[in-house]
Amino acid sequence: MEKYAKNKMKKINLFIFCQGIVKILIFHFFLLMFLINYILSIVTPPGFIPNTEEWVFKDFGENNSNNIDDYLLEKKKTGERRFCKWCCKYKPDRAHHCRICKTCILKMDHHCPWIYNCIGYNNHKYFMLSLIYCSITTIFISLTMLNSVIEAINHNEVRKAPFI
Repeated sequence: MEKYAKNKMKKINLFIFCQGIVKILIFHFFLLMFLINYILSIVTPPGFIPNTEEWVFKDFGENNSNNIDDYLLEKKKTGERRFCKWCCKYKPDRAHHCRICKTCILKMDHHCPWIYNCIGYNNHKYFMLSLIYCSITTIFISLTMLNSVIEAINHNEVRKAPFI
């Protein structure tokens, strides 16, 4: 009977050990994915209006649609093309001037202080993925700790070993 109890304890300890290894691997996978996407959202430029001739604003009263078909251009209600008064460039739809970056950003979402960069056309995907992986990692940590927290709440006695 004593030998059976020892084997059962070894199996339980092995199960707990393997469960811990699996949890560590899952946590590090989500953490790595978060860090990769976070770094990519920082280093990827958000997307700027090009410095080509068709985007540079010219106030000569002439039609400035050199190589672009007139019906494809983004226009105001008055029929004029939208332009940025700070960059002196024509703006496509959903492009906005960032006063912090001092440039017009294509498909600008916002200027994020956490990455000190604008969220725009090129880095929006990485920013959203970093938020998703951060949320998944936080939920995974909370669920992993749940059993330990419940056990600590249910026991009124002071533990002799540290709670880590």
